[in-house]
Amino acid sequence: MTEISIIVPCYNQGKYISECLDSILAQTFIDYEVIIVNDGSTDETLNVVCSYIDKYHNFRLINQKNQGVVAARNYGISLASGKYIYPLDADDRIASDCLQVLYDAISSNKGDIITSRVAKFGDESGEMLFYPPNRWYLSLCNCLVNSALFRKSDFEKVGGYDGAFSLGIEDYDLWLNMVLRHSFKIYRVQKILFFYRIKNLLESRNKRQMNQYAFELKMQLLKKYPQMRFYKFFMKMLRLFYNYDLKDNQCRIKIFGITFYERCVGNNG
Repeated sequence: MTEISIIVPCYNQGKYISECLDSILAQTFIDYEVIIVNDGSTDETLNVVCSYIDKYHNFRLINQKNQGVVAARNYGISLASGKYIYPLDADDRIASDCLQVLYDAISSNKGDIITSRVAKFGDESGEMLFYPPNRWYLSLCNCLVNSALFRKSDFEKVGGYDGAFSLGIEDYDLWLNMVLRHSFKIYRVQKILFFYRIKNLLESRNKRQMNQYAFELKMQLLKKYPQMRFYKFFMKMLRLFYNYDLKDNQCRIKIFGITFYERCVGNNG
């Protein structure tokens, strides 16, 4: 059995996909397969992908009519032979030690979903800052990107990506499903291993869809996970006394504006 299956859905990403696939080829971890799901691309994506398929035996191409990223990811994962799954969008890239570090973390039972710190590239640069990835903060906002390492068996247990979120935040829904309904633990490696491409709004179909349907999608989440309301309320109350500063990774307890406790914390709890 292959240890890690990397799932790369792509729709008209011919301009960027080589950078993504080259970052996979640079991995220090070698026991992986790459399943590229071409979701009905009409640009040069297919030609670019075929040049890799011809060279590398562990690269597989799946062609399907355009159905969106949810269907593409679900289909690719259903065909995966790996014990672990790592979704990776075709316009992003990963550090050369990404798979090895994430694999070491999940193999040593540090968590069920292993993520890392994230840097932006493309139209913006710098680190993307996220709150600690636990059920409390996750109920307020998405604390992860779409790429993280998890067991295929756990993905199947929760039912995969929900088609109801085909217009956006399908990854956020998956993390909420895993954490709120199935009590899986997220662990964030304190190293930048994932690079998220920032594109302008005209180039990013997913961003346009999410912006257009943001309110409806959030209402869908609250309906699907009613416990989010409790966590949101609790966190709002907690913020009267407790502050977490993303920039300096400090938590502070304040009463009447006076800090009584302060410490540096990790991003996992």
